[in-house]
Amino acid sequence: MEKIRVGIVGTGYTVGIAGNHAKGYLQNPGCVLTAVYDIVPGRAAQWAKEKNLEVEICSDYDELLEKVDAVSICTPNYAHGELAVRAMEKGKHLLCEKPLSIDSESSVRAVSIARCCSTVAMIGFSYRGIPAVRYMRQVLQSGKMGKIFTYRETLGGCRIANPGVKLEWRMQKQLSGTGALADFGCHMLDLCDWLFDGSQGAVSEVNGFVSCSIPERDEIFDPGQGQVSNDDSAAFNLRFEGGTLASFVASRLGVARHTIEIYGEGGMMLFRDDRPAEVEVWFKEKDGGYTGKPEVISVDADLVTDPWFFAEINDFIHCIQTGERPDRNFDRALYIQDLLDKILLACETGKTIHI
Repeated sequence: MEKIRVGIVGTGYTVGIAGNHAKGYLQNPGCVLTAVYDIVPGRAAQWAKEKNLEVEICSDYDELLEKVDAVSICTPNYAHGELAVRAMEKGKHLLCEKPLSIDSESSVRAVSIARCCSTVAMIGFSYRGIPAVRYMRQVLQSGKMGKIFTYRETLGGCRIANPGVKLEWRMQKQLSGTGALADFGCHMLDLCDWLFDGSQGAVSEVNGFVSCSIPERDEIFDPGQGQVSNDDSAAFNLRFEGGTLASFVASRLGVARHTIEIYGEGGMMLFRDDRPAEVEVWFKEKDGGYTGKPEVISVDADLVTDPWFFAEINDFIHCIQTGERPDRNFDRALYIQDLLDKILLACETGKTIHI
């Protein structure tokens, strides 16, 4: 079988996800990283040099598409939809970073085309690859936890807590959509809904708050400061039809750990990201109380991909090779984007939105 030729568009100004994509492709024997393009002249060449990559540096996106069978879209959010459409029109497989666009309306065209394409169109919900999260899903699907009472998740980062970090695209609503809410919230919404897999019913209500604590930052290319136009912190809640309550905190200003806590009839489970292949559990009889004490479960080796981000890349290449359709598809991306839109509306209006 010939190796799949892969390209990456968008290499990032400061930090970016393209490096993880490159590493993922390099470790997969079924593909070869072939070409790179970035809209800023010289940036792709410098990026490839820093990472010791032997790839072709393309002068535009169409040139890259001519040289590859598949592409990773790692650009700012506003460009995802258009670049995805152009890739699909050229018959290319694509792995698009999340979210699919800045809002649901901007996502619809790409989703509609993806439904009609024979090529793979996958969205980058990479956190599904965490071994502990995959174990938690197995437990939930087994029915061992029964009815779920509450779910709580925190996710974020610390880099932007420094006011000296300049005004990046991800801090501008017209380029990013929402801020921390989209950046981290889309992963959390995907994980929560994926873990439950319909067992707790559909999402029936949402509400929440967003804030911007560092409202101005130095411009990157121009003198002076510019306005931060989206959120750097978000706290939001879901209610599922089955009664489950889920709460989330997303912050760019400091979250010590990515954590997930699940409490139900059959006990509790706790994940924290410094132990990606372990889950703390305290199971109980559904009609009884807690006895004994919690224990730490080491996840079975067949659930472990190290580093866990590679699981997404491996799934993408596998789908191309086999013709399977990914469940992390564009319809899934639109569903999560619609939830984000409704949560943002709840934040802006101060009202609970009923779905």
